[in-house]
Amino acid sequence: HVVSVGSPNGTLTFSPDNLKADVGDMIQFQFRGGNHSVAQSNFDNPCTPISDHTNQTGIFSGYQPVAASKAMGMIPTYTVKVSAKTPLWFYCSQGKHCQNGMVMVVN
Repeated sequence: HVVSVGSPNGTLTFSPDNLKADVGDMIQFQFRGGNHSVAQSNFDNPCTPISDHTNQTGIFSGYQPVAASKAMGMIPTYTVKVSAKTPLWFYCSQGKHCQNGMVMVVN
């Protein structure tokens, strides 16, 4: 599975923003433009790290250097292995990106 994070024209989006995946599947997040991250949250607290509300560490890609990577002809990526069929909620933790709708769910 491949998910685009952001876009060269500045759109605040994960594409697709809804994904069905099986246990063991890999999801590759490809950072396409802007300064974005992939951070795990939960349904009840969509714009905060899951670790703020549960005992889970959660997933965090860090901020990805799209401009620097693009200059070298590369696309920054971050890959996650699906370990359960329960929903995984993700958001971008940059500024107000999440509050502006930059969220997605797996399963």
